[in-house]
Amino acid sequence: MPRFAHIFEAAADTLNAWYQAVAELNVDSLMSLWIDEEFVSCICADGSHLHGLPSIRAGLLAQFSAAPVSIEPLDIRVYDSLGTVVYAIAEAHRCADPNAVPRLVFTTYVMVHERGEWRIAHIHSSRMPEDAASEFSSRLRHGQGALH
Repeated sequence: MPRFAHIFEAAADTLNAWYQAVAELNVDSLMSLWIDEEFVSCICADGSHLHGLPSIRAGLLAQFSAAPVSIEPLDIRVYDSLGTVVYAIAEAHRCADPNAVPRLVFTTYVMVHERGEWRIAHIHSSRMPEDAASEFSSRLRHGQGALH
């Protein structure tokens, strides 16, 4: 196995840490996963644009206080190159109410390899249109695979 294969596996560890920190509503853990650069950005499923670490922290705190959510990845696509990994993921965002229907969201995570660690540089989430969400759900129920 080539040496770099293990490097890309570590990017998945960062993604898993993101999901875990969201489930725990732990903003400090979430913020520790971002690259320490001015250019970081996050576009949330509600359409808000957050630029820079202070803005991202404030936005996450506001979202968690307004509507805590857990995220379940449903379909993951990975695009990697030396120093960068992009995850394109269909996710179910579930609110605290167990009877509520989850929102289906497309999210892209851009990670960069810096000083031996994978860090998040950008996240872009957008809610799936209703017709796409219905088709996606149907394919999952029938075992056809999410995006094919």
